[in-house]
Amino acid sequence: MKNFLLSCMLLLSAAVGLRGQDLCESGYLAFRQGVGFELTNYDKKGKVSSIQQQKVTNVETIADGFKATVSLLITSDKGKTLSEGSYGIECRNGVMYMDMSSMLDPRSMEGFKGMEMEISGSALEFPATLTPGQSLPDGSINMKAMTGGITLMNMSMNITNRKVEANETVTTPAGTFECVKMSQESEMKLMGKRKFRTVSWFAKGIGMVKSENLDDKGGVESSTVLTKFEQ
Repeated sequence: MKNFLLSCMLLLSAAVGLRGQDLCESGYLAFRQGVGFELTNYDKKGKVSSIQQQKVTNVETIADGFKATVSLLITSDKGKTLSEGSYGIECRNGVMYMDMSSMLDPRSMEGFKGMEMEISGSALEFPATLTPGQSLPDGSINMKAMTGGITLMNMSMNITNRKVEANETVTTPAGTFECVKMSQESEMKLMGKRKFRTVSWFAKGIGMVKSENLDDKGGVESSTVLTKFEQ
């Protein structure tokens, strides 16, 4: 009898785990191991500024959900490697949390290699269900670079006013996707203050399909488009 109850508990635990992973894989960020995608960045004039190659290299179970590691390789339009690294995504109770350090351009961090780094903040949340009119929690990241106990750099980024605007169909070189359109406001402090507004389109099981950074007049300063997706 005890063995039977133990078997039932193990099966139930496995079923819950599979269901939880299914919720993660159908969320608004790519979460399946082996999934790879290419994002192409464009400048204000529509010229390619860089290309991001990303791949989910590992998915593991954590205390209250799952965690994925995503590799990141940034190259120029000529194929020259500009930077490479990785970032994390966590999925807990159907809510995905994206490490905000993934939003920092790794090239800008090259000058701080070998320094002591202190990083804190809150991840960006992506619930399993997103509907027009919905507001999402803010996100932030604070980073300090030091050497010999002396602070050389203080940087902070706050993302606020995150809203789900609409459901829209978006076509890119990677295909046609049913997306939620989201907007947010960002403020970065580093040797001064810079504010900008971003509009992005996310597809379930895929992640970001398109994104535009807008100036004060609504003009596109830069954009990012999903150009390849492999699963």
